Amino acid sequence: MRINRDSVNAFTLIELLVVVGIIGILAALLLPALSKAKSHARSIACKSHLRQMGQALQMYVQEHENKYPYYCNPYDPSLDAAVGPANTRYWWAKLMPYYPVSWLNPKYHCPGYKGAIMGEESPHAPYGSYAYNEYGVSFTVNAENTIHGWYVAMNPNLGLGRPTFRASPQPAVSESQIKSPSQMFSIGESRFLSATINGIPGGYDELTCGWLNWKDYVGPKPSGVTWTEPLAFDQQRHGTTYNQLFCDNHIAALNPWVLFNPTNTAALWNRDHQPHPEVWIPR
Repeated sequence: MRINRDSVNAFTLIELLVVVGIIGILAALLLPALSKAKSHARSIACKSHLRQMGQALQMYVQEHENKYPYYCNPYDPSLDAAVGPANTRYWWAKLMPYYPVSWLNPKYHCPGYKGAIMGEESPHAPYGSYAYNEYGVSFTVNAENTIHGWYVAMNPNLGLGRPTFRASPQPAVSESQIKSPSQMFSIGESRFLSATINGIPGGYDELTCGWLNWKDYVGPKPSGVTWTEPLAFDQQRHGTTYNQLFCDNHIAALNPWVLFNPTNTAALWNRDHQPHPEVWIPR
């Protein structure tokens, strides 16, 4: 019996190309949605971390005469095993009894953060994905610690935790000194894009307002890198916003160009809820 080969069903080359093209179009449509879903999941995890840190911070305040920790505190040998002797003075170490996850553990940090996670073994401040509102809107330096030749007078303690090692340390900030807890940052995401762009391996663990252009930013401009626009921020952690914890423990996602620009958010950085333009870094 002979088989009529003309009657055998098969795809033609054109039909196969059409099917492949349709699959490609569908994939192109789905990829942004999948990317957005992954960013949303990372943002939820990041907010969960911040909320736990906020609860730990509130418990610390309640057990320490209603006062916030300094950015740098006296060393605490009881925390040596948890974070290492060199790190026990930092604000995040003081939260360990209430949030028992080590700063050096990647699970402490935003899942979308790609920078270094270090303690005081780094050449500067510790690095990580979160930062403490130490100074408020100002960034204080003195003659021994200048930034690109600027000499900024010692400013008032507008934030939550000026270090105790300053020449004239101020008393720790108490809850009663915060005029509007629902409108003051306490902990937020550190500013970091990459080691090449930022000139440092990770984000500093202290919040800094301002320095929106690379020429004003910490670290020298890397050779071979050209910027024609203001310094880029990390768009890969979870979309285009930075999560920010407030003193009343609520969290908001803010555009970094708004968050770090004192003309937009200065009052939210300071405990007296005033913008204090007189202490902004010179432009």
